Amino acid sequence: MLGAGYSDVSGANIPGQVRPEPSTASASASQPSTMIIRSSVRTTPARGILMTMADDFSPTAVVATLEHGRSVLIPSSKRHSILVLVLAFVIGIGLLAFFVFIVTATLQDGRTWWLIVANLRIWALVVGIVGCLVVAPIAVVVRMRRRESLVLSPAGVALARHGEVLPGTLLPWHDIVEVVFEQAVRRGPKALAYILTEDATRRRRGRNLNPRLLVKGGFVLSHRRLYPVLAAAHARFAPRIHGRR
Repeated sequence: MLGAGYSDVSGANIPGQVRPEPSTASASASQPSTMIIRSSVRTTPARGILMTMADDFSPTAVVATLEHGRSVLIPSSKRHSILVLVLAFVIGIGLLAFFVFIVTATLQDGRTWWLIVANLRIWALVVGIVGCLVVAPIAVVVRMRRRESLVLSPAGVALARHGEVLPGTLLPWHDIVEVVFEQAVRRGPKALAYILTEDATRRRRGRNLNPRLLVKGGFVLSHRRLYPVLAAAHARFAPRIHGRR
């Protein structure tokens, strides 16, 4: 469970409760104290406040932070969300212009509306227009409001919203055989994924299913930059969970 206990800035661990140091109790009224989660190897994350690494997301720095029992929070990328939104608007406007052109040309040729309604290509354009100009902006706004983050801890990797770990999202390192960044399908783009163990695949996805679990995107680290971070953390902490160093 992420957040099995808490530690204050001085590093003293107090399981089950959070309280400031006696020497700083008077200052806590004017300035909030900084808290971080101490991770354990349980498999159910708890709600709490996470420490964010604002500058250095290199594999070495991330692993060093995890070795001190701290969690690393990789936030969503506002730049990525805005780029997706702009791209959706550009594509949507292009599809809308093409739709208007086809409808206008059809009517000018003296054809009836029924021919337009019965044309499957027209409906495909309508679906694309609605998806780009309505659904995509709503999805981007919702994601930005949720402030989703990827949380790495000595226990595993999980998802968080508004700085709090979502229950049931922790994937322990010992459930991962390998972290890969490769083509999921032939001639397709490279994708970041976890290769789950047989037991983890059976628990999470049922029998005879693909053990490949794709990593969610849209964080400040692209999949290409996130891959060495996840691979280094897995290589460091999976042996520890299995009792090997």
